[in-house]
Amino acid sequence: MFLAKIKNTITATEKHDAYQNRHVFIVQPILPDGREQGDEWVAIDCVGAGIGDTVVCGGAPGVARDLFHLDLAPIRTLIVAIVDEIDYRDIQ
Repeated sequence: MFLAKIKNTITATEKHDAYQNRHVFIVQPILPDGREQGDEWVAIDCVGAGIGDTVVCGGAPGVARDLFHLDLAPIRTLIVAIVDEIDYRDIQ
């Protein structure tokens, strides 16, 4: 699982059935202080998130298949939570 910021929406005229009626976003992994880290990912929304939201992303083999009740779910990353607030301490 990782924290991310939703950067943009992906729109397609044709897509796999697993993506029908689901929002597909580009997410940028971030550190708890909000700094970007690593490459952007494609993620499927499960919680009603939107552009600009900080979210928790994750997934494992079979999770999308079980969650969406699909025989074949070519989905690697799911948006599973919207973050309201991050409270952390830099432990040295």
